Amino acid sequence: MRRREPGAGGRGRPGAFFLTPLGIVFTTVLIDLIGFGIVLPLVPLYAEEFGASPIVIGLLTGSYALMQLIFAPIWGRVSDRVGRRPVILVTLLGSAIAWLIFGLAGALWVLFLARILDGISGASYAAAQAYVADITSDEERVRGMGLIGAAFGLGFIIGPAMGAGFAAIDHRLPFLVASGLALLNLAVAWRRLPESRKPGPRAPQPGQWQQVRGALGSRELAPMIWLSFVATFAFVAMEATFALFGARRFDFGLAETGLVFTFIGVVAALSQGFLVHRLVGRHGQWRVLQWGLLGTAVSFLLLAATEQVWALFPVLLLLAGASGLVFPTVTTIVSRRTDEHHQGGTLGVLASTGGLARLLAPVAATALFQEVGVGAPLVVGGVLFLACAGLAATRTARLETGKPQVVGETPAREGQAAR
Repeated sequence: MRRREPGAGGRGRPGAFFLTPLGIVFTTVLIDLIGFGIVLPLVPLYAEEFGASPIVIGLLTGSYALMQLIFAPIWGRVSDRVGRRPVILVTLLGSAIAWLIFGLAGALWVLFLARILDGISGASYAAAQAYVADITSDEERVRGMGLIGAAFGLGFIIGPAMGAGFAAIDHRLPFLVASGLALLNLAVAWRRLPESRKPGPRAPQPGQWQQVRGALGSRELAPMIWLSFVATFAFVAMEATFALFGARRFDFGLAETGLVFTFIGVVAALSQGFLVHRLVGRHGQWRVLQWGLLGTAVSFLLLAATEQVWALFPVLLLLAGASGLVFPTVTTIVSRRTDEHHQGGTLGVLASTGGLARLLAPVAATALFQEVGVGAPLVVGGVLFLACAGLAATRTARLETGKPQVVGETPAREGQAAR
């Protein structure tokens, strides 16, 4: 069991949490995601000013996700080698430069350059998760991962609202504000964020593809990584088609759709930030993971069958609350099954498979929506979450008592660790 760093929990006087390493990395991720949320809804409209077609806009949007898919395991592995702090600082600087370039762009190719750089920089959240793993004990890790998830959710709620306000003043202003927030974040992290890795000789690091193959081939890690991929795929499929679903089923416009996503974001942030670690402390991470997967599956199937607006928000409450239990718990399980010297690389692989799911899910979901029916992505998503719950149930007993998995071990040693 890893010893928690002093002050990592941040319990004591009000506000003390934000002066702890965990509080600082939470604030760092939150501010970064607020900046990202400011520009996210505006990118397609801004690209249209440069004559971009819908297909080109799709490529522009996809370029960000593609870079995250490629660079998440790279940044994670680099953080294992040189430390979490340098990776976080460098990628914050990259985000600031990318958003500044985007706001000052004079040609379409410059927008692509900025989005690619932003995608490379935005792939650093595996280093942030590895930072949390470094400074928390096994018992408190789910709380830390939940707070990182809550920071993501809050950033996506606050950012778009701020972006809309700044865009009303000048269409370039949101991008410049996002750049300024990233620079402010960089200054705070530079001054207040300590390195989480302990000084001393570093363990030998496997090659990039060796580490990916080791994680995806591990009997301890691979099931959880693929579970995360399937769950992310199903959830993103819902997100990608909900605006269309709401318009067809309930005659929702932009305002109503925005309200729904705000509601989901707030409830999910509360679930990840305040609920999941309490439930895990009482009932264990595997039981909570199964509850979250089953609850999300049921909510998807109920949502597909919902015909009345009055019934919509209770279902969305279940969906947001249950899904908020899933992703921080999976990340915690993967982290606890990984040797401390390989946290960044393994969490990078986890993040990369999530990026692949975010690339594939919108295409598959919109095809289902168009060819099968408005509720089809939700029904398929519900079935996928049920399958994930079944996988979690079969893994519970053995993995709960298993030893941490060292990425890159030989199959023989892997089998010994599992026993």
